[in-house]
Amino acid sequence: IRISLTPEPNGDRTREVQVSQELLQTMGFRQFVPIVAACPGCGRTTSTVFQELAQNIQADLRKNMPVWRDKYPGVENLKVAVMGCIVNGPGESKHADIGISLPGTGEMPTAPVFVDGKKAATLRGPSIAADFEKMVADYIEQRFGRGKAAAE
Repeated sequence: IRISLTPEPNGDRTREVQVSQELLQTMGFRQFVPIVAACPGCGRTTSTVFQELAQNIQADLRKNMPVWRDKYPGVENLKVAVMGCIVNGPGESKHADIGISLPGTGEMPTAPVFVDGKKAATLRGPSIAADFEKMVADYIEQRFGRGKAAAE
């Protein structure tokens, strides 16, 4: 396949490779990095918290993949959901391996987290993003790392 993108001024040309990999991955041909599903946003999501968290999770996964690919076999098949409100958030999060449903406009400042389809925690307060990032790292260790062997 070939994907051509006009880079932003002084932008990174590797974006074409990332988009190509994402296309192959979503079509089911090959897994490169965990998939992060995030909502596109709407009138219920006036803050950028869910967008920033989705970007941070995706960047962290991409950054760590060279090490994690050897350390955590199968981690490239992980599915993470970062949703912006309670309308679609819980459903999408339940279908991911680990997912969070952040509060939308006017919703209680709580964020349910789903692990393997079940509600596992409710995060509150100013550290919701950092707490979820840690939960993702812990989940990867538990499911794909030494924790998996110890649990079996």
